[in-house]
Order: sequence, then structure tokens, then C-alpha cells
Amino acid sequence: TLAETQGTLADRETELSATKDTLASTEATLAETQTALNSRDTTLASTKDTLMITQTELAAVKDTLSTTQNELDTLKASLPAKEYELENTKEALAATEAELAVTQNTLTAAQTELSDTKTSLSATETELTATKDTLAAATTELSDTKTALTATEAELTTTKDTLTAKEAELTTTKDSLTTAENELTATKGSLTAKEAELTATKDSLTAKEAELAATKDSLTAKEAELAATKDSLTTATTELEATKATLAATEAELTTTQETLADAQAILAASNESLSFAKLNPATRGTDPGIAPSPMASAVRDPSEAVAFLLVTVGTKTYEPIPLLEDGYYRLIHGVCVNIIHVTETSIEMTDASCADHDCIAQGIVTLENKDTREGGGYIICQQNYVTLRLCTRSELEAEGIVLQ
Repeated sequence: TLAETQGTLADRETELSATKDTLASTEATLAETQTALNSRDTTLASTKDTLMITQTELAAVKDTLSTTQNELDTLKASLPAKEYELENTKEALAATEAELAVTQNTLTAAQTELSDTKTSLSATETELTATKDTLAAATTELSDTKTALTATEAELTTTKDTLTAKEAELTTTKDSLTTAENELTATKGSLTAKEAELTATKDSLTAKEAELAATKDSLTAKEAELAATKDSLTTATTELEATKATLAATEAELTTTQETLADAQAILAASNESLSFAKLNPATRGTDPGIAPSPMASAVRDPSEAVAFLLVTVGTKTYEPIPLLEDGYYRLIHGVCVNIIHVTETSIEMTDASCADHDCIAQGIVTLENKDTREGGGYIICQQNYVTLRLCTRSELEAEGIVLQ
């Protein structure tokens, strides 16, 4: 719209310039017409003067003709007396008649010229009237043109003001457009997110529909399974009766087991009361566990030098930690159960036991290096003899609140 207004303004300015040029040309033409009119007036006045002179000369010629005629009459009256003179006069008369003919021709030509001059004068007057009318119309048109020019200049001023306002409005519109574009960008981003969310929702809906179909299929299968379950319920009822009979037998067996457990607990209690834990002489390693230990020949070291400790648990009772100061063996006897333990300054190992499966022996050696990574950690467990061995560091014992002697 601004470009169109600017184009229209340029056209108006061009048109105004052309109008000004036309006005200047019209004013020049008007001046020339006025000059020509003045010249025509002068010519007309001159023609009128010439006509008056010609009329005066014609009157003079007529007077001369009248005088000549009078003289001719006088001559005719005096003809007898003046025949000689008449001849001369005839010659003079002939000459005068010739002159009169010439004068008559001149008069006729003058009359014709006068008529033509009158006609020309009439045409000139008509043309002058038309020219005056044209001049009046041109003057009126010039006045109208000046008025229109003034209005056009006012309109041009208004248009310029409007253009300025339009430019300001355009600037505001551009700012609004920039804001709108930013909002549009944000809206597009939001729309993209919404589309992604919608796609995810559609995918979820598709998955839900598939899940629903699967659920329906599962429900059908469940119904079939329920029917089968109902069928098997009768069989299960029959089996339940058989199970009850088996349960009665199991309860009887459990009673027997409880009695056996009570006996085992009594044995364990007796074993705790008769617990024997002694360090073996290397010479007795691998001998019958029932043989009593021999005194150790090695020198006794300060327990504070130990970096590792053996923690022994029998049943539910845990005994004081044993500092590992040297390579050696320990024999643990409680009741009828015997376990032989090999120790070094940094490791423990179950080397022999009175249990039936010797699973504790198969658990291998526990060292400070492997206790955090081996399957059983720092423990060796003899389930049948109710014995648990654990390799600990000083810091671990202190962290657990175990006081070292």
C-alpha cells in the first residue's frame, strides 16, 4: 500500500508538473492571443481609417465628376461658340472620360475592396469575439486550473502527511510482524512438540489397541483355561484327598524329625559344653582328630602384630577372634564333631572335617586378597557340624564393635 501511495504521489507530482507546464504554455498562448488581438484591433482601426479615406476620396471623385459634368454642360451650351474648343474639349473629355473610366474602375475596385474589407472586418470581429470568448474560457479554465492546483497542492501535502503516518504505521506494523513471527516460531515449535506428542499418543494408542487385542486373546485363552481349570478342579479335589492322606503321613514324619532335631540340639548343647579348640603341632597335622595336640615349639608373638584374625562360630555362639601370627593348624572338637583348620598370617582353610560330604573342605582357602571377590566371601561353612569360619581384618572387627584382647 505504501508503494502504491508513493507511486500515486509520484504520478500526482508528474501530473502537477505537467499541469504547471500546460498552465505556463496556456498563459504564453493567451499572451500571444492578446498580442494578436491587439494587432487585429490596430489593423481594424487602420482599415477603418483607410475606408474613411477611400470614402472621402470617392466623394471627392464624385464631386469632381459632378463639376466635370457641369463644365461639360457649360461646354455643350457654348458648343456653337466653341466647336474648335469643343474638339479640343472632346479630346480632353475623352481623356477625362478615360480617366473617369479609370476612376470608375478604381472606385469599383475600391468598393469591392471595401466590401471585402467589411466582410474581412466582420469575420475579424467574429473571430475577435470568438477569441475573446476563448480568452474568457481560457481565463476561467486558468482560474479553475489554479484552484485545482491549489487543491492538488493541499491534497499533496495531506498525502505526504498521510504517507508519513503510513510510514510510522508501517514501522509499527513491521515491529508487530517481527513479534508475530517470533510468536509464530514459538507456536511452530510448540506445534512440532504437540505433533510429536500426538504421534507418540497415536503409537501408544496403537500399542494399547494391540495390547487390548492381546488381552482379548488372553481372555479367550483364560476362559478356555478356566474351563480346563474347572475340569481339573474335580481331579484336584481327588488329588487333595490323596494329598491330605500324604500330609497326615508327612506330619507323622515331621514329628519324628522334630524329635530328631531335639536330640541334635541336645547333642549340640552337649558339644558346646565340651568344646575343645586347640592349636596343633605340625607333626600331628593330618593325624586322627581324636589325638590330643602336642605343645607348640615356636616362640609366642605379640597379638597386636596380627593383621588378620580367625573368627569361629559354633551353632549360634561366636568366640573371641584368634590373631593369625604364623602358619599352623587348629583342631576344633565339639561333641562328636571335629574340624581341622589350617591358618597362615593372611589366610584360613578347612583341611579336614568329620562331616559326611566335606563341602566345607571343597570351599577352598580364604585369603585377605580373595575374600572380597570369592563366592563365599571371607567365610567357610560346615553345615553338618554347625561350624562357621570367618577371616577378618583388625579394622573390620573394630568397625563391628568387637573388642580385641
